[in-house]
Amino acid sequence: MCQQNLTLSKKNIMENRKKMEKKEHSRFGIEPSYLTSQMIGSFFASIFVGLGIYGVGWLIVFIILDDGGTPPIVLWPIIWGLIFGFALILLTMTFIFEGMYYRNFSYEISEKFITIRYGRLTRTKTTIPFSRIQNIAIHQNIRDRWLNIYTVKIETAGSSAAMSSSQKGVVRPEGYIPAIRDPKELEGMINRLVHRYTQDIPKTVQDKVFMDSNVAFDEFIAYFIAKMREKDQLNTKVKILRENTGWSQEQLAEKLGVSRTTVEYLEAGEYVPSLTLALRISHIFNVSIEDIFELE
Repeated sequence: MCQQNLTLSKKNIMENRKKMEKKEHSRFGIEPSYLTSQMIGSFFASIFVGLGIYGVGWLIVFIILDDGGTPPIVLWPIIWGLIFGFALILLTMTFIFEGMYYRNFSYEISEKFITIRYGRLTRTKTTIPFSRIQNIAIHQNIRDRWLNIYTVKIETAGSSAAMSSSQKGVVRPEGYIPAIRDPKELEGMINRLVHRYTQDIPKTVQDKVFMDSNVAFDEFIAYFIAKMREKDQLNTKVKILRENTGWSQEQLAEKLGVSRTTVEYLEAGEYVPSLTLALRISHIFNVSIEDIFELE
């Protein structure tokens, strides 16, 4: 009976893992609530502009009345026509162009990259490697709270897209995904793949530098360190070394070629580096590999 339950448990774990891997390699769109959010924004914008037109209309009416010109009964229909005409044009343009953005937007998560496709009349494709991801921020404005959606911002190191957008007056990260219903699931999926990517040895390095025996030795050292960590005998000194150097977590992550989340886990002792990563850390801080760890 116990053996049967164990077999079923393993089967369920494998099925869940296959579902997760399939999900991690799928293409996703954004929620239809994105279009609703943009329409709400345009509606309130038309109200504020309409109030401005109304105020200017009152001023024009009083000036004309003082001059004894065209009676107000002729001017007010023109003013109200301008107000409703502007609102109609703004809402129509928002529906057309933001509808195009909604239909064209998609994002895909693979083993090494996040690919985002977006655009209205012009289509843009952005590919973000996991090695450049520094932080994942979740944002929700007032309209998003009404509609229960979120915006996920993926901050990267050396983002040319972010620099170009800031030059245009719009500060937007390279990875910008609006109208997400469950941002925690997306954040967790990205973090899992980022850690999986940073733990793997690149094939180019493995082929050119490491022999099979060295790779096996690397895995053995990582296993040995993990076993020591299970008994709380081993801590990393990455945080101390980083602070002594005066670097931020983002700067260290960029130098190591990993994400900022990986650096956080390294400093907290929740992630055991492979020998490859440990050697890279020792080289950057110019210390021996033994100086990275401390035994309690």
